[in-house]
Amino acid sequence: MIDLSTLPSRLPPIQTTEGPVTVQRIALKHLDALCEAGQQSSHHVKPWLGAGLCPVTPAATKQCIQALEQARESGYGLTYLLIHNDRCLGMGIINYIHPVHRCANLGYWLRPDACGKGLASAICETLKKLAFDQMGLHRLECFIEPNNKASLRVTERIGGVKEGYCKKRIFGRDALLYSIVSK
Repeated sequence: MIDLSTLPSRLPPIQTTEGPVTVQRIALKHLDALCEAGQQSSHHVKPWLGAGLCPVTPAATKQCIQALEQARESGYGLTYLLIHNDRCLGMGIINYIHPVHRCANLGYWLRPDACGKGLASAICETLKKLAFDQMGLHRLECFIEPNNKASLRVTERIGGVKEGYCKKRIFGRDALLYSIVSK
């Protein structure tokens, strides 16, 4: 098992024209910001990631945060939020960590008004660096629905290579498999 408790609670900020966006490990202190972001983003996020990672009520948000904290404690996954001026702009996640093969999934979501500003590529690059340099992973995988053109562009931009077509992989829908490997 990879000890995720030793990883930083904050990653280097992402510089934007509107100022720095902090990258903070998810915690209960983010409940209100994440809930508000989920409310603004659910129609945009749920088709790709389901409701569990984009909560829209305070109770669901608390449950989401607790589940993600438990995932970190058990070595299953690690979640960071993009925070700017106390607003949650989105989430980046490394999960399904395989401790033997040293691989994991990489995912993210952004609220609609944060899209198109390079934040998706930036959080994925930040998490890729964390995965390879600090966690000792060798491979990250992204499962993307074929019609999610924005995520396909992000994945290719960060070095993802298309490996295949997986039938019924995301909520019973088909997905493309992209991999990113360490150098």
